[in-house]
Amino acid sequence: MSLRTATSGKDPMSRVYTLLIGLLLSLISLSLQAAQLTASVDRTRLNAGETVELTLETDDVTQFGKPDMSALESSFEVRDTRQLNSLKTLDGSSQATTRWIVTLLPRETGSVLIPSLQLGELKSQPLTLQVLQSEPQDPGSHLASIFIEASLDQDSVYVQAQTVLTLRVYHSVSLFDDSSLSPLQVPDARVEKLGDSRTYEKLINGVRHGVIETRYAIYPQQSGVLKIPAQVFSATLVQTPAEGSQGQDANPFGPQPGRSVRVKSAEVPLTVKPKPADYPADVAWLPARSISLEESWSPEPGTTQVGDSLT
Repeated sequence: MSLRTATSGKDPMSRVYTLLIGLLLSLISLSLQAAQLTASVDRTRLNAGETVELTLETDDVTQFGKPDMSALESSFEVRDTRQLNSLKTLDGSSQATTRWIVTLLPRETGSVLIPSLQLGELKSQPLTLQVLQSEPQDPGSHLASIFIEASLDQDSVYVQAQTVLTLRVYHSVSLFDDSSLSPLQVPDARVEKLGDSRTYEKLINGVRHGVIETRYAIYPQQSGVLKIPAQVFSATLVQTPAEGSQGQDANPFGPQPGRSVRVKSAEVPLTVKPKPADYPADVAWLPARSISLEESWSPEPGTTQVGDSLT
């Protein structure tokens, strides 16, 4: 009885080296494919004189420096640039992310392009903004250093239909971080806050104002005239040492003085129309611009066993 041993023509170590080189090239290729520079804005529609925040984000740790902003200068005034670094750990692996937040003031109205920006070999995708022409302001009007405006997207709605209330606080002076807005409570209506408040800048009569914008969805439950109550904004103004010392010697190294202020918006009326008399009684009343219906299983049916409950 004889034994035969089959051997390949390649040295085993050579095959190991080949596999390692192939694996290394694959990892490099995946890394290059995953690395990207992503661009996003806090809004795509704004009025002339208002700023918009552009965010550039990458998870490529091999990139140093910051993106080249020179392509923005023809269409925007770059007001400010901030860099944020973060490190997330998930399932034992860490991922570093770098974000640049750029405050931009458009130089023109209409359709304005944020061009592709470059960081090393990475390029962001272009974005398009719609910059609307602002209504002319009365040059002789005098605006308070802080004031608040309230507006509805429509003056009349059907009962239980949605209307959106927008509150904008304008301030031409610096504020401490203790500002607050009174909770919106509307009798005979359901109220939902739409996302977080956002901030930007707006030029009014040649004066730069910071804007704090908050939006609410309101669903009136009774027909008639609904009065949306005035909202109160409270804040502390940052005063210069000279303003806070009232004639005394100011200490430039001491705490910054402040002055508390409260401003109130106007009451806003909303006309709520009843359900039409000819509306079918056997049909559900759903006053909405559009309706979508989605369904999902919890948990997925494929992972259940006999006796499990499904939702």
